[in-house]
Order: sequence, then structure tokens, then C-alpha cells
Amino acid sequence: MFSSFLRGGALSALALFGATSIALAAPDPAPSPSPSPLASPGLHEIGRVVTSDRRSEPLSSVTKPTFVVDRATLDAYGLATVGSALQDVPGVNIFSYGAFGAQSNYGIRGTTSEQTLILRDGVPISTASNGVIDLGTLSTAGLERIEVVESGSSTLYGTNAAGGVINLIDSLHAEPYARVSDGTYGDRDIDLAAGAGAFTVSFERHIATNVYAYPAFNYPGAPEPAGTRTNDDARQSVLRLGFVQALGGGVTARITAGDDGIDIGVPGGLDFGTTPDARQGTDRSDAQLDLSRSAGAGTFSLTLAGSAQRLSYADPGPDLGGEDDTYDGRVQTSLRYAASGARTDLVTGVDLQRESAALSFSGPYASPGFGAAESQAATYAQFGYSPLAGARLTAGLRAERDTPGGGVVAPSFGLGVPFGGFRLTGNLGESFRVPTLIDLYYPGYSNPTLVPERLANFDLTLAYPNAGGGVSFGVFGRDGSNLIALDPVTFLPYNVSRASLTGLQVVGSTRPLHHLRFTGSVTDVYRAVDTSTGVRLPSTPPVVVTAGLERAFDDGPLAFGLRARVVGSSAGDGPEPNAFDSYTDADAYLRYRFAKSCILSFRLQNLGDERYAPIYGYPAPGRTFFVELATR
Repeated sequence: MFSSFLRGGALSALALFGATSIALAAPDPAPSPSPSPLASPGLHEIGRVVTSDRRSEPLSSVTKPTFVVDRATLDAYGLATVGSALQDVPGVNIFSYGAFGAQSNYGIRGTTSEQTLILRDGVPISTASNGVIDLGTLSTAGLERIEVVESGSSTLYGTNAAGGVINLIDSLHAEPYARVSDGTYGDRDIDLAAGAGAFTVSFERHIATNVYAYPAFNYPGAPEPAGTRTNDDARQSVLRLGFVQALGGGVTARITAGDDGIDIGVPGGLDFGTTPDARQGTDRSDAQLDLSRSAGAGTFSLTLAGSAQRLSYADPGPDLGGEDDTYDGRVQTSLRYAASGARTDLVTGVDLQRESAALSFSGPYASPGFGAAESQAATYAQFGYSPLAGARLTAGLRAERDTPGGGVVAPSFGLGVPFGGFRLTGNLGESFRVPTLIDLYYPGYSNPTLVPERLANFDLTLAYPNAGGGVSFGVFGRDGSNLIALDPVTFLPYNVSRASLTGLQVVGSTRPLHHLRFTGSVTDVYRAVDTSTGVRLPSTPPVVVTAGLERAFDDGPLAFGLRARVVGSSAGDGPEPNAFDSYTDADAYLRYRFAKSCILSFRLQNLGDERYAPIYGYPAPGRTFFVELATR
């Protein structure tokens, strides 16, 4: 499969600059003892990450492109959901169905939501039924940071990690915090956190009416008149708990748990007719226990984790009059050993997982319900070697058994080589996605003979870091076979599709100049083709450009920021090849600290009042304004 990367493809011209909250490979930094005061931190402020190689390490030693959105950035821009927090990360595509509470599709460098693995504290939280989780309703309450690894990562993490992984890392700092905000469309949010000794707790209540007007959409052959979006309200409550304690004998215990409930209206798409009475409720819960013990140069870790989700969709309208319920559950046990020496490092372990799902339907057109489960058992190892100072070579292998789907083997190789003031990193590997329970068992629309999707990935990045900034130039690609697609007539899933994708990325940021910092990026996916049909892959904008300007709280009471993104149109499933609108969007904030722990913030989102539909038939809200009072 790797030989397919040698096929042609013309390179595109790129601009410079990097993105919000990015990490470029740089000389070994000292870890920051607390969150950086800057809203868009560079590598030297982040220090260490835990996702790239499934162990704690300096960012200077990783070979995979890794980006970090820290707590300071979440606070500065008022990013209440994971979907909004990832919008400016280079290579990450977020497509929202509307205002707060609406679902968001996502992907990394051309992958789909199903091919992008979502972790919380290193443990998968995607649902078993369809392999995804809704980032548009996933709160950032209680998070310390988000780490994004943009390289095939199935060797370390298994299925769904074709494009990379997004790891949500909970905060265990016992720091009191309070925030209240009010905004356009009845958007009100309260966020509280407190701690006592080893315990932390955070709570969020977020509501919005989301009634907004939208313009006419003049799609050729399918025009949509102007109107007002209704039944789009959202009400969410989030509770997160944490505990960390040294138990003696070198053993540390870390416990996190949470419960998240959201109720939303589902207005439906303009193209198929709205659903003015449809409602959806989602309840998510998770718990995790980590026990770690350091012994010499190595650390043993045992993780026990579980998560569950119940999603109910009800439409009492005259044409449906029924309810659909989906129940998802996942339990996982992982044993890991990580060690680092003068020239070598090793991470190895075993993952055991059990997933289950059940669907039930009612109403005049209800399908038969079903219940199903599958188990996964995997062992993995990755070995790193440093032949000279600053250089690193890695080789890894994962062997996974999916019952009843069969076995999968995923190798990977990486390198990091410094020369002069530059650092060259690269990765080559296989990744995979096993069929979901819906793919295999949905009554009348499933295929129990499906086999895992297989993808070959490569990326190569040349970075030039400097104090407080830097720039990197990268190329990446992916070839896939056995990709699961739906037959357009029978709607049955089949392993029929093949895909080829290649792109370029430039990311950079300046060092602070008169307390101002500029960031930006260009991601150009110039080839993204379903080679089975010759059609461009859906949800793959050919060019996405981001730019930002920020001034942090470093020498006075005032901070401000501006970020903008230009998204090219991408192939969709509407009546036109480019049914996903291209658009330019910009957000800004102004913050004033009038006491040590009291900050007043003003924010504008969608500054230009762009009226577009990021997903065909689902118009985005216009310009919105927020005012906030917070303690940090």
C-alpha cells in the first residue's frame, strides 16, 4: 500500500503563518508549572504532552505533528464546546449544523468523524453504535487542555485513529473559579469550579433560545427562501469530579468522573422540510481510575474506565409520531509500561475493551430494534532510539483482535532529525477502522461480512522554531482501501470504496512584539479523491486559512484578540458538487482585569455577519455578542 504514495500530484503554493494554540518542534523546553498567560501558547510554554507517544514527554522529542489548545485560550475566546475550541487548529475541520447545541461533524486532514479518535484522558469515548461523539455538545468545562495529534495513530490507540487523535485532558488543579456570561439569542452560561485538598469539582449550566433569521440560499436548481430558525434551543448541565492522591510506595491514584445532559430542539434541514416539534436528549457519563507507579526509569500504569450514553429522539409530528432511543456502553482496561533512558525509550501495553449498543424504535414507521456487542483485545509496543543528540527514530506495532470481526496488525515508523536551527520529522504507518455495531447489525441496513478499513499514512514536516514563535512546512497523505460506503440504492454498507488524499500545511507564529503575537496557518488538501468514482471526498475543503492577533495579560489590565478563518467550499451530499459553502469568519474579544481575580470580557463572533450554511440546508447564525464576568 505504501507504494501508492509515489503516484503523481502537483504541489500547490502556500502562504505562511501558524494557528491558534500550536506547538512547533523546538529545543527541549522546561515544563510550565501553570497554564501560560498567553492565549495562543507556543511549544516553549506548553512543555510536555501525553498523547503523541502515549506517555509524558517533551514536545521537542515527538515526531507526530501535535497541536495544543490550552485553558488560557478557552477562557480568552469563551470556547464552551470542544467543537468551537478546535475550529482554528490547523488541519482540523469542524462542520456545525447550527448554533450552540447543534451537532458538529469533524475530521483531521481529510478524515471523517468515524476515522478520528476522541479520547478523554487517554481513553476512547466515541460511541459503539456509530463510532463518533458529538463535539458540538461536548463541553470544555473542567478541561485543562486539548491535545491534537495529526498523524495516523492506530499503532498506539487502535481503531478510528486513521487521521489522528483528539485528547481531552481534565484539570485536577484545586483552584476556585467562577464565570457567568450572557449573549445574543438568549445564550446564558454559568461555569463554577472549586477544590479541597485532593478533590476538584466543576459545574456548568448553559442555555440558549437560538431563534435567528437566515437569508435566502440560491442553490442552483434548489433555491431556499429566507426565514427564521426556530426549535433550535438548547439546555445543558455538566458536572465533572476529580481526585489525585499519592498513596505511598510510589503509587499515585487519579480518578475522574462526569455526567453531561443536554436537551435540544431539532429544527431539521431546509432542503427536506423543518421539524418544528422534534426534540433530542442526550445523557453521557464516564468514570476513570488510573493507578501509576514509578520504578527506576519506567512507570507502570493501570487504567479502568467506563462510559455510557443514552440518546433519545422524538418527533410527535403527524408524519412520524414516534421515538428512537440509542444506548451505548463501553468498558476498558489498559495496562501500560513506559520507560526512558539516555538513548532509548519504550511504551508497551495491553488494551481490553467491551462495547455494546441497543436501539429501540416506536411509531408507525418504526424499524425493528436490536442489541449487539463486540470485544477488542490488543497488544502494542513502540520503541524509540536516539542515535545522536536531538535525533529520534521510532518503530511500533499493534496486533488487535476484534470479535467477531477478526484480527488487524498496524505497524508505524517515525523519525526526528535536527540540523542547524531546523528539525525534520516524519511518520509512515498503517491505520484502520473496524465496522461499527450499526454497520454490522442494524436491521435491514447492515452487512455482517464487512472487514476493517485499511489506510496507509505519511507526513513529513520541516520546522524552524525560535524563541516564542517559529514556522513549519509539512506534506501529508493517505491512501485507503476497503473503505465502508453506502450503496445509493439499497443503503447497505459495503467495502467498496478506495480513496487517495494529499495535502500541504504551513503553520507559524511570531514571538511577542510589543506584547502582540501573530499566528496563522494554511492547509491545502489539493487532492482528496474517491478513486472508486473519481469524485472529490466530501467534507474536505481544498484550502483553509487561519490568522490571529493577540495581546495577553502580561504588563497591564488589558487583553484582546482577533482570529479569522477562510474555508473553501467542499463537496457535499446536496444537489450541487460544492454544497458546503465557502466562507470567511472572524471572532474577537476584549478583556479588562479590574481586580486580581475579576475580569470583564466582551466578545463578538462572526464579526462580518457572514450568512452561510456550513452544511447544506443548515444555516449558521449571524453576528453574536457576549459579555462575561470571570475570575480568570
